[in-house]
Amino acid sequence: MPDPRRILITNDDGLSAPGLTTLVEELVRAGRYDLRVVAPEREQSGVGHCITIHTPLFAEPAKLPEGIAHVPAYKVAGTPADCVKIAITNLFPDFAPELVLSGINRGPNVGMNVLYSGTVAGALEACINGIPSLALSLDVPPGGLWHYALAAELVQPIVASTLERGLPEWTALNVNVPNLPQAEIKGTRLTRHGLSGFKEYYIEEKAEGARRRFRLEGNMVFRDDDEGIDAVALRKGWISVTPLGLCLQDRKAWDHVAGWELFTR
Repeated sequence: MPDPRRILITNDDGLSAPGLTTLVEELVRAGRYDLRVVAPEREQSGVGHCITIHTPLFAEPAKLPEGIAHVPAYKVAGTPADCVKIAITNLFPDFAPELVLSGINRGPNVGMNVLYSGTVAGALEACINGIPSLALSLDVPPGGLWHYALAAELVQPIVASTLERGLPEWTALNVNVPNLPQAEIKGTRLTRHGLSGFKEYYIEEKAEGARRRFRLEGNMVFRDDDEGIDAVALRKGWISVTPLGLCLQDRKAWDHVAGWELFTR
């Protein structure tokens, strides 16, 4: 019997989030994996790739729910990127993960949302450290029901394929699952990162003394119409799988700026 494959799991919704615990349950049920969990002690949505550098980073052993309590776990007073960084350096020094999973996130991470996402940052932190990774997210429910168990089941072939085939260096897969009954999910599509995202604004609330108080709100704006783009494919009922890299250079902008006279030839 082959040795179990080693997987590290994190998220940005916190250690007790149902997306994470349901994912761990499904991986345990598969019986093919050696698992470790390191997740934030409280929700860290929208923190992007923030890391803790100006204060100490605290980590504490934690117990997962019954049925998965045997899986070694830590809760960290930090961000998803912190969790991955400290997991592979200090918390489990003798555990070299073959794959990092970040999620399953409560809500989609497509288009511009990727730049803010702590879930995606957890996966990209793994890339920075040379470990293949998947960011896993579940779309918002149309009727209030979160299909975490179905999502955890549907991502298993992607997990298995990534372990079997690997990924190119410095890349991750951003996976978004429709929050629909299985019969309404069309399948899995390889997609491109698009430009859809939130149009945001602040609502001003009652001031606290001299300090003005604001709360961020926003509405999703779909700027793409090609079904090969992440947000569009997800909205149309496809599991969207988008390869992401660490380089943000834009070729179109390079070509535009290259002709400016200020650059040395």
